[in-house]
Amino acid sequence: QLSQEKILKIMNMVKNKEVSIEGALHLAQKEVYAEKDSHNLLTGSQFNFSIYKYKHYRWQKRILQIDFNTKTIFNIEKGIIKKQFPFSQVKACEDTERRRFSIVFHGRQDYELEAVSLDDKRKITYLLSRVIQSNLYKRPAETCSGRPAECDVIHEGLLDLQQNTSTSMEWVK
Repeated sequence: QLSQEKILKIMNMVKNKEVSIEGALHLAQKEVYAEKDSHNLLTGSQFNFSIYKYKHYRWQKRILQIDFNTKTIFNIEKGIIKKQFPFSQVKACEDTERRRFSIVFHGRQDYELEAVSLDDKRKITYLLSRVIQSNLYKRPAETCSGRPAECDVIHEGLLDLQQNTSTSMEWVK
């Protein structure tokens, strides 16, 4: 179901001859699928990706599992969970050259990874951006997982929020 506001917007596009009736139906279906997609992502999906992690001077194959049920990211090697990161610790996702990207955490070292394909990289960065956006809506105390010692804390001074992209945020003193 679409909101009344979106229906009116599409109807006005037809009225102003910006789009045909078939085009309007296509737009409406696209909106419905987008809403379902965003709802499903946040309510219990699990995604697995083959990735490579740089360790001991070589790239090792791993599985990156992004689990919206448990709100956790898992690093799986040969069927064994090696690391797990709660969504609340994810700070940013940095897109680097070709298939490489980094996951930035609160109070942890950055995680440099390489996707098997560019398409997988796009999917992973999209899912991580959803995780980061969900973290932005929580209170700052919650994003530290109850351990303020691991977070970067400024005790005095004025802060300005500077949002450069939808996947990261930066505080400037």
